[in-house]
Amino acid sequence: MTRFRLSMIALVAICLLGAPAWAADDDASKAETAERVVVRGAEELGGPIVPHRFFGDLRDLPRLPMWEPGDSYLVNPRRSLDEIDTFFTPAKLDPLLARQQEVGTRGAAASSQLLSFEGVDTGASPPDPSGDIGKNYYIHAVNASSFAIFDKTDGSLVAGPTAMDSLSSGQCAAGAGDPIIVYDDLAERWLMTEFTNIGNNDLCLYVSMTDDPVTGGWCAYEFQDSSFPDYPKWGIWPNVYMATSQQGNSPPVYAFDRENMLNCDAARPTQKLTGPGLPGLGFEIFTPANVDGAAPPNGSPAFLMRHRDTELGNQGPPGMPDEDILEIWQFEVDWDTPANTALTQLPDIMVSEFDSNLCPPINQFSCVPQPNNGPRLDPLLEVIMNQLVYRNFGTHETLVGVLQTDIGDFEDHSGERWFELRKTGQGDWQLHQEGTWSPDAEHRFMGTIGMDRAGNILLGYALSSTTTSPSVRYTGRLASDPLGVMTEPEQELVAGTGRSFSSRFGDYSHMGVDPVDDCTFWFTVEYTEGVGNTANQIGKVVFPSCLEAGGIFDDDFETGDTGEWDAGAP
Repeated sequence: MTRFRLSMIALVAICLLGAPAWAADDDASKAETAERVVVRGAEELGGPIVPHRFFGDLRDLPRLPMWEPGDSYLVNPRRSLDEIDTFFTPAKLDPLLARQQEVGTRGAAASSQLLSFEGVDTGASPPDPSGDIGKNYYIHAVNASSFAIFDKTDGSLVAGPTAMDSLSSGQCAAGAGDPIIVYDDLAERWLMTEFTNIGNNDLCLYVSMTDDPVTGGWCAYEFQDSSFPDYPKWGIWPNVYMATSQQGNSPPVYAFDRENMLNCDAARPTQKLTGPGLPGLGFEIFTPANVDGAAPPNGSPAFLMRHRDTELGNQGPPGMPDEDILEIWQFEVDWDTPANTALTQLPDIMVSEFDSNLCPPINQFSCVPQPNNGPRLDPLLEVIMNQLVYRNFGTHETLVGVLQTDIGDFEDHSGERWFELRKTGQGDWQLHQEGTWSPDAEHRFMGTIGMDRAGNILLGYALSSTTTSPSVRYTGRLASDPLGVMTEPEQELVAGTGRSFSSRFGDYSHMGVDPVDDCTFWFTVEYTEGVGNTANQIGKVVFPSCLEAGGIFDDDFETGDTGEWDAGAP
């Protein structure tokens, strides 16, 4: 295809408004954002882009062999080792652990595990598993951009595994990795994405023509950037396919023409804005919000987030006490006048202190232990994990996410920090609840989180230690539970064996919610299966109370939610 180079269409303006947050208000939980930044005026990444249309049956495409013990691995480049400006700080116990320990978990699970089966494995390290659930199928993908389609009723293989670029007929023929699968609830379509080999700097998008990914047809689009779009993450909003990527200390945000792509028409030029970098980081990325369930209010901007550890790399003032920051940004796209497209920082959310300085000063990428002296694993501390979940309940909007933290009770102990934000009407986003999940000495990392239509939360993750092989487990909470705690006893999706041969483990996991019942969670996480062998498990879990309630969200559940809790209750 013809490739288009960058053309600047507007000046990028950065406006700094207001005083630093730590000087603005003694009540840090209500503090305004540190520096109100507005980045305005998008550059265009060529276009319009005419898609390739694929009308075949995916069951007829050549199948890629599944990896078997003894086969070689495809090892992706390691992330930079100089990305964090580290320093020594004494270990501090995570301030949210006491709440979790005080409340405890239920005596019996309120969730039900419906399916657990192995996904695609093509021998890539890390595999970077991604997957989402549609009306009839689950699509799963791993590095080397291999994907497969499974029947949602029993997990049986329907089509694949096959290469994404087999849908492109020359476009995106160098498809290489970091695949993401997202089901577009609002349009009942599929979006599959990948990047091409380093040097091409391409992002490839495959949009299904119908809800049927097997025989309904696909439209393939290829877009080129001036820099390599590493670690892309995606969110669906009514007026945009929104993406972010890792480009060092200059984190970009992209807008793709969802409207025309859903019609398989030529897509308007992709728009790109570059946000301000954070001190002390060379690997950073915004995490875009993805809509689950009902659409946002008409005209609502899209949202992105990232986190700031104020003690790391001078991201906050010296001596800032016991609070860290969740940044929220809104993304407004003007397809007619890209000069008006804007990325605007919203008021910061001050949260309880978390610790992103795990395994300093040189081993932050090789930190989580394995049995038998296996290589220590990379916990991915720099980003809010895939993916950030948006829901509109009518009475309020929510954002739910998870990040990794050093919980501080043992030396370099990885745990899951999760949060729920809420926004009512035209008000600002506010912290509704936050918690840290780390019930024992095991390390939990590579988290992924979801929320169903009743407001229940499920948290999936990898787990490893010197005595436990990398495995997949999960926990959760009902909307009626006390705030700030996971009340589900930890459940195992699959037990690992052996150890990984590489510190590169996953890079991300992925969770989605069934668009038919809006209750059933589907998620995929990497684990180990023998010495040097890794695999990717897919799980299906539901809270039956969500199905029984018909999805009616009880906004009065906060009454008494800080009262006594019977840990032995069902």
